[in-house]
Order: sequence, then structure tokens, then C-alpha cells
Amino acid sequence: MNTNELIAYIIAIGIPVLAIYMIDAFDLFGTGKISTVLMCIGWGAVGAFGAAYYINTSIVGDVGLDYLVRFAAPVIEEILKSLILIYLIQRPTFRYVVDGATYGFGAGIGFAVAENINYLSATEASLSLAISRVLSASLMHATASAMVGISLGRIRRSHDREKFTWPIVGIITAIAIHVVFNNAVRSLSGSLMLLVAVGIGLGGGFLIANLIGQGLAQEKKRFAETLGLSVGVTAAETKAVQKLGSQQIEQLLSELGKFFGEEKVKPIRRLFVAQANIGILKNNLRNPTSDRLREAWEADIAKLREEIDEIRNELGVYIMSFIRNVFPPEDTGIWDQLTDGIGEYDPEHVHRFDVFMNLSQRTKTIDPQELERRAESLKKVSIFSSVPLSELENLSRALVPRRYVDGQVLFDQGDEGDAMYLIEKGNLSIYAIDSERREKYIRSFEAGMPFGELALMDGQPRSARARATSNLQVLMLPRQQFNMFIQSRPPVILEVLRFLAEKVRFTTRTLEESANWASQIQKGEFDKANLLEQVPAAKVVPPSELPDENAADPMAMDEDAPATISGMFLRVQQALEKRDAERAAEEKKD
Repeated sequence: MNTNELIAYIIAIGIPVLAIYMIDAFDLFGTGKISTVLMCIGWGAVGAFGAAYYINTSIVGDVGLDYLVRFAAPVIEEILKSLILIYLIQRPTFRYVVDGATYGFGAGIGFAVAENINYLSATEASLSLAISRVLSASLMHATASAMVGISLGRIRRSHDREKFTWPIVGIITAIAIHVVFNNAVRSLSGSLMLLVAVGIGLGGGFLIANLIGQGLAQEKKRFAETLGLSVGVTAAETKAVQKLGSQQIEQLLSELGKFFGEEKVKPIRRLFVAQANIGILKNNLRNPTSDRLREAWEADIAKLREEIDEIRNELGVYIMSFIRNVFPPEDTGIWDQLTDGIGEYDPEHVHRFDVFMNLSQRTKTIDPQELERRAESLKKVSIFSSVPLSELENLSRALVPRRYVDGQVLFDQGDEGDAMYLIEKGNLSIYAIDSERREKYIRSFEAGMPFGELALMDGQPRSARARATSNLQVLMLPRQQFNMFIQSRPPVILEVLRFLAEKVRFTTRTLEESANWASQIQKGEFDKANLLEQVPAAKVVPPSELPDENAADPMAMDEDAPATISGMFLRVQQALEKRDAERAAEEKKD
């Protein structure tokens, strides 16, 4: 074998095999295992070609070579190649037309490789012959088998009557393509024959690509119906008549799981969440905002795109191509519906807070400098002390200005703990309400101070009454918006939890030191019982500010409760020490 013959064999075999390799390398066959594709290739190259060769050589003497090539061989070969597809359609990995095209392509290419080897070995192998075979006969075999696969794939989406029709249509179409090709090759010669043969081969390739596109369009329509979207109407009209819910998203993911395998549902869900959040953040950027918040949102978008790149590698090119065809990112109608539904289905990951703020149109009226000022105020609240300013600036969009006149009640004891307040101007006082509805003063708050922040954490009923003691101006942070904000922002949750954990440790340490203090006091060892040295930030509370014993948990209103407790114990210590000193003085006089 000379060099030209070797190259001819490499081209005749290598290019079709390379096409199969590309299918595997780029995962173009979806979740179908490469073993399934190799099975189709193997059947085409060995089973179908071997059986066809035996049958053709057995009947050639009876029907004649010309009739065999023009009519008999196409029928025999296409039926034999289709047997593997008829077997595969009964398996769950054969889901729709693209799977059928892929598996049919594999069977056809396998048959073509075996036929190329046989053809080159029976004639003088040349580069031109090998190239012409690859561009004509190989593509023809792949196209014909792919047509059968596509027709079988339509069975998955067909009614009972059509399930018997499509296989017949597919095999007849495949035989017709083969017959036309063989007759053209037998009837023509020279450059014209080569041109027609290559044209049929390439034309078949374009036909398969077009049919795959139609299949994707049909799947897009079917998924749109699953989502409750009306085909052929505007996005605004769709949104006006229906809001997508979590049940539709669950159904959608279930359908995609049937398509690509249940193991692909989780990354697809992550893809939907990431794509939805990118859309939400892009909407945020359309509103007036500070450079700091803009940079934070752009950084979040960049991270989400990195996540999408990772998901793309996990899912493979085919699944990503399918999803982008069926759910194109630029189709705002579909993604508006998807974002709403995913937000209900997966509220811990979708930025529902931002969706709410964008829908409320409130942020379009807030000056960016005002947001920065509000964020600085939130930073002074102990539970937000470790949260980045960019996050607080985002959260500041939910702050609602409120005004109260002197004597007006902001909330009453027993009311739902539904908000935190930041005092902008004025003063207010906190009162406990006894069983006879009388007010017992607890403490006062002034401009720059927060109050009611623990309501953001637990939502428990208010333990006291808050009343303005002058004309009052506050910023209110609703608990509902706060919960929406932190749900999809784990770093913020961690910072808040870190503060609460530190507060619990401080309270525990205070109680431990208080127990030690009580033990020392019981022994009369006052000099050893000094909580101020052992408990940081302890303070002495004036008698007028001490909580009444009948108050309903007034300490729940005070974030300095541990230090206040220490101060109270210190006052008791001072009183006992003074009493013992007076007794000692009296005994000395006696």
C-alpha cells in the first residue's frame, strides 16, 4: 500500500469517525451514553453491513447488479440499519427527535465506514475517491438513517394513530433518499455525477439540521404550554393573564429530568436560578444607584456567569444548546415567568427582594446619596455592624420613611413584631403596660438610635408600647422585606448569626459571673464581688429607668440587656454593702 492509498483509507475512515468523536467530546448526544452511540456505530459497521453484504451477494445473480444497486440494496440496507433504532426506541435514553437523529447518524456512519473500506479495497484507492465518498455516500447513509431516527423520535410526542405512521414514513423516506442517490450515481458520470452525489449528501446534512431545528421549536412550544405561556401573544399579554407558580416549575424540571436524566435536574435548576438572578441584577442596574452598589451588583453578575460556565461544563454542549434554544436568555417573556416561578420554588437562592423592589418602583425615587446615608445608619445597628456597606445600601432600598406627632403610638404591647425603626429626628419612649392598662416607663430613644431590631429576628409580639415624645421621623425596615433580603444572601445571614452568637456568649458569661457574684455576696465578701471588672460594658441603671417587676419582658427591647443586668446586680451589691456597713457601725456604738 502506497502513501496515497494510506491517506485515502485514513480520509474514508477517519473523517466519519472524527464526526462521532466530536459528538462524544462535546456531548452533542445529550445524556445518551457514548456506549449507546458506539453500539449504533458497531451495528452499522458490522451487523447491518455484514448482513447486507451477505444478502446482496446472495441475490445479485437472481436480480442483476443494476437492479440490485438501484432498488433492492437501498431497501435491504435501510431496513437493516434501522433495526438498532427500533430496539433503542424502547429504551428511556431515546427521548425525542434529536436523540433519533444522533443514533441514526451513528448507525449510518458505521455502515458508511465499512462500505468505504470495502469499496476502496475493491478498486484503486485514491484521495479524490475517498473524499468524494465521505462527502456523498457517507453523508447519504448518515442522512437516511437519521431520518428513520427522527421519525421514531416523533413517536414520543405522538398520539396512538401517529405512533404507527411515523416509523413507516421514516423508513420510506430513508429508502427514497438512498434510491435517488444510487440511481444518480448509476445514471450519471464524470463531474456531473460527482456534483449530484455530493449535493445529495450535503443536502441531506442540511435537511437533518433543519429537522432538528424544527424538533427544538416543537419542544420549545411544548415547554411553553407546560409553563402556561400562550404561544403567539406578547409577553405583556401573557403576564397579564397568568402568573407562573412553583408547581409549573416543578413540572418543568420533571419534564427536563425525563429528557436528560434525573441527575441533570439539579444543575439545570442551578442554571435557571443563576440566569434568573442575572436578569434581576441587570434590572437593578437600570435604577439610579451609587458607584459602590453598582460595582457590587456587577461583581455578583460576574460570579453568576462564572457559575453558569461551570454548569455548562457539567451539563455538556448539547443540553446547554437545547436549553438556550427552548429558553433563550433574551426572551424576556419566558424569563419573567421563569423568574417568578423559580422564586417561589427556590426562594433561598433567587433574589426575590430585588424583584419586589423593582416591582414596587420605590427605588427609582430614592437618590443614590440618600441610600448611602441610610446604609451608614444601618451600619451603626449592632446586628448589621459586620455586614458590608454595599449589602446594607441594597437593603436600605426597603426602608420606609414614617412621621409621627407628639404622643402618637408607633406600636402597642402585644402587637406583631413586624419591623425595626431608625430614629431620624425626635424622641420616643418605651412603656410596659400592666394588667390595668397603666403605663410603666422603661427607657427613651433619641435621634440616631435604632429600636425594635430584635423583631427582625423572631417576629414575636411587642413586649412594650412605643410612643413618640416629640414630633418624630423614623425609617422603618419591614420584617417581611428583611427576610426576603437575607434568604438569598448567605454572607449576610452569617454576619447576623455571628453577632447573635457573640451576644449569646456575652449573656452566658454575664450569667456565670452573676452566679459567682451571688456566691460571694452570700458570704459577705463584697470586695471579691465586682462585676464591673469582670463583665465589659456593664452599667449602672438609674432607679427611674429600672424596669417594673410587672413589665412584660421589657429587656427584650434593650440590646444592652446583659450589661444592664450587670449594672443592676452592682446596685444591689452596693446597697447590701452599705447596709452591712451601717449595721457594723451601730454594733460598734453599742
